[in-house]
Amino acid sequence: MEVKHNNLGKGKVVELPKEAQELYEVLKDLPKPPSASGLNDNQVMWWYWFGNEFLKTKQFSKLDLTHLQKAAFWMDARCQAIKAVNEKGYNGGLVQKFESGATNVSGHVSVIEKADKHLDEVSSHFGLSIKDRQKLKSEEKPDGQLDLFTSIVNKMYGA
Repeated sequence: MEVKHNNLGKGKVVELPKEAQELYEVLKDLPKPPSASGLNDNQVMWWYWFGNEFLKTKQFSKLDLTHLQKAAFWMDARCQAIKAVNEKGYNGGLVQKFESGATNVSGHVSVIEKADKHLDEVSSHFGLSIKDRQKLKSEEKPDGQLDLFTSIVNKMYGA
């Protein structure tokens, strides 16, 4: 790796090898879903919907396509489950009743909850919600203030 000094004279700029630069290259355009992804027509629609949002983060690489596939799959599953709940109503849609008289949340509700969990993970990964964006923001420190790691390194190596 080649190390250069930046034009401000503050710190070092590390030139990544070409292979690493390609690995972290940000996608400029959203690719079509690979046929091997197995997405159906509805999931493909969600692929493009989420993909356009992910591109807006300007931090979307080819390695993130699996997250896009996950988002497309679970959003479609969520929509299908909500449709089934709405069609069946409270009894049968939200709550299932067994011959013994016992009740439980329906499988549709379980799918919605599972989809929400997976979609929250994807959202968190890309910082799509206000809460997630706040977590991803780096704390700004006043000029001249060293972080803890830098101060420890300076003590250890006498810099």
